[in-house]
Amino acid sequence: MKNNTVMIKLRQTFALTDSDIARIFELGGYTVTPEMLAGYLIGFPTDEGYIKCPNRALIAFLDGMIVDRRGPNPKKAKPGAVVDTTIDNSDVFKKLRIALDLHEEDIQALLLKSNVVLEKNDFSAIFRKKGHKHYKVCSDPVLDAFFKGIELSR
Repeated sequence: MKNNTVMIKLRQTFALTDSDIARIFELGGYTVTPEMLAGYLIGFPTDEGYIKCPNRALIAFLDGMIVDRRGPNPKKAKPGAVVDTTIDNSDVFKKLRIALDLHEEDIQALLLKSNVVLEKNDFSAIFRKKGHKHYKVCSDPVLDAFFKGIELSR
């Protein structure tokens, strides 16, 4: 899923205002201007005002969500100090799982609300480390179902 689409889904799923989003970016160690924020929340590159949401921005936002929901982790580096700037659907899923403090059963229940069943081996493959021989990238439909499940359970 494209980063701008993820940002749009996060805003919709959690009913976030512009000020909420800016605050969460700050918690993740990333500063956004109102123009950047507006551009990140436009889904199509052909639309006026579109700004491609960089990986670093999405990572910072998700890290900020973790800090916002669970508080800072004293064992981890300060948000904004991330060196790796690659992100895929599995990374988004993992960070949201941490932010929302969800366990396997919770995630399965959320997916079920969207009529998606994730087999145990697929579930564990998505949450493995990149490079593991059984690692699998989360598909767009599964991530979308996760967002819908969260929205339906609110």
